Amino acid sequence: MDSREVYSRLLESEEALAQCMACHQFDDLLSTLKGYTRVEEQGESDPVSALMACNNEEFEPNLPLLLRQWTPVRYEAARKRVIWGVAPIAQDWAPFWDERIATQRARSIIGGIIKPATRIEYLIRHSHLFHEVRPAGFIFHLSRCGSTLVSNLLAVSPAHCVISESSVLTELLLDKDMAKNQKAEALRFLLAAQGLAGGCDQDLIVKWNAWDIGFWPLLRQLYPDSPSVFVIRRPEEILASHQRLAGRHMATTDLSVLSHLVSKVDDAASDVLLSYQMEVLAALMNSMAQSLDSTVLVVDYTELPGAVENRIADHFGVSFSADDRQHLKSRAGQYSKDPSRSFQGDSEDKRRIFSAQDANMISQRLDGLYARLLQARRTR
Repeated sequence: MDSREVYSRLLESEEALAQCMACHQFDDLLSTLKGYTRVEEQGESDPVSALMACNNEEFEPNLPLLLRQWTPVRYEAARKRVIWGVAPIAQDWAPFWDERIATQRARSIIGGIIKPATRIEYLIRHSHLFHEVRPAGFIFHLSRCGSTLVSNLLAVSPAHCVISESSVLTELLLDKDMAKNQKAEALRFLLAAQGLAGGCDQDLIVKWNAWDIGFWPLLRQLYPDSPSVFVIRRPEEILASHQRLAGRHMATTDLSVLSHLVSKVDDAASDVLLSYQMEVLAALMNSMAQSLDSTVLVVDYTELPGAVENRIADHFGVSFSADDRQHLKSRAGQYSKDPSRSFQGDSEDKRRIFSAQDANMISQRLDGLYARLLQARRTR
């Protein structure tokens, strides 16, 4: 078979992919691939290069076979296509979904070589082949407020599949040139595909990026029965964290993730970083406040980690076993984004970062919004 046939076989044959995934030395992989190809007839002395060239093409694979081993990892809005990667295994836990994908890709050479692409239109057209996933719950947040701790603790249970800040879902949401009905169908497919990769027989919980709260109306329409948790924190503590290391949405160098919220961000503030970050946080908090309904539970940073195994678990309708609860205590003592470090509370330190003038400015701009969200927490 030629390189394109080999490529297609790796997409749809569990046995062929497993043989290549087992190759941890380049020479072993080369030997395995040459066993599939007629290199003498094709004049190809390097089947790896020939396979990599196939990444530039767009395939229309047998989706039920593809989804047994592959998962969407990137969405390219300009070309309206999805890039696939080898699905992670359950043991590859990491705080973020993309980290799990990267771990799987690094496990074997072939994972970094094969990066198949499919048109999003092809996926939408065949989405009827799959049962729609009903997520057990969504997590929205204001960033740097404990949401990663929440998702980490929920992931302790093998009965929960947690997808945390998947870039492919966010990049699809941010595609301004896709019709709303197409975006809805594409999102249904991608979420179901990632749920299959994480464990389709488990309760699926999705933690979105902070700026995804702007797409609440679409997500609420698509999944009206899926409850949500809004994780919040005192504004000055959130902003203090971004002074040390600004997140993607808090750096004025990348406004793409705020395209759906840009009308709510004061352009005049963009030349002063703290003022700009305050406006971004205000936009997120406003979107959150406007999205409050009976399906939403508001949780403040000060309630963590205890709220996870009671209020949040009850809201999502999920549970923890006795063994899970023991693991919860251990993971709660770790720094959420770097499990190798022990967690040390720093709220007081964060509040001392700002001058009295800046602290007063933050309070005047954002305390009212924070109080509104806190009130929702008390009344629900």
